[in-house]
Amino acid sequence: MKILNTIGSQFDAQAKKILKSIGEAAYQEPSQASLVSAAVGCQILIVGLDLVVDKKTIDAMPDLKIIATPATGLDHIDVAHAEQKGIAVLSLRGEDEFLKTITSTAELALGLLLALVRHIPGAYDSVKQGRWDRNAFCGATLSKKTLGIVGLGRLGPHMASYGRALNMRVIAHDPTAIPAAGITPVDFETLISESDCISLHVHLTRETEHLFNAAAFEKMKKTAYLINTSRGRIVDEAALIASLERQAIAGYATDVLGGELAFTEGHAFHPLIAYAKKHQNVIITPHIGGATVESRSATDIFIANKIKQYVNGHLS
Repeated sequence: MKILNTIGSQFDAQAKKILKSIGEAAYQEPSQASLVSAAVGCQILIVGLDLVVDKKTIDAMPDLKIIATPATGLDHIDVAHAEQKGIAVLSLRGEDEFLKTITSTAELALGLLLALVRHIPGAYDSVKQGRWDRNAFCGATLSKKTLGIVGLGRLGPHMASYGRALNMRVIAHDPTAIPAAGITPVDFETLISESDCISLHVHLTRETEHLFNAAAFEKMKKTAYLINTSRGRIVDEAALIASLERQAIAGYATDVLGGELAFTEGHAFHPLIAYAKKHQNVIITPHIGGATVESRSATDIFIANKIKQYVNGHLS
């Protein structure tokens, strides 16, 4: 079988050996514009989060049998159209036992929270400019504050444990999950009104899109911080900017942006980035939640094995 792996040469060495046992694998990093030409004749396409596999792209790949992505989010793939054409979409979604071992995104959420409430990026920039002004960066203590977790799938419980380690009261909203000891279940209205810090750990769905909108921001504490390592469109970013400008909430830290899949290579323009350039209460990172050596290696190996199992069970 012919395989195009768009994650490129940094794909884990052990995972490469697994793919080699399936067929001939090419490791390239095509742009969105060159993806179709790079994938001519391939039966298996492996993509990260930086390429969109939409209806037009799928239709231009008549030999395609499998689209695989070592991620839980699938908003970069037209799953319904792929499945309609008999193409299997393989991902990490639903692989709960494995995903419990992957903590990198939850660790980043904690890092973003600490950086935001302690003004770490601004303080660092100030020192690099030759200043030593500790009074300009007085932050907030997390101990004895309330941490609200939205979503108790795989990452929410990790974030909750970090909150408890910091002596925070932890509350959570997830109608489908039974919270572990030390997490108090609450309804959404209670969570947004009582939390000093809120961390988002839900998939993007019709129900969660713009879950945090103008109405939600109005009910949050003016001193509250919001952390998003899920998907950008869970937050109504226009309403967020308006709320930040009138100081309806204290700050926002995110690893994701709405519309990030449309960013051209090496260039990202977004209203929230423009706001962050002029204000210290927004932190943005370029979707690096899963970008650690350990998590990349583990997820590469897992998705390679999942592809092999599918090929052996369905295509051999």
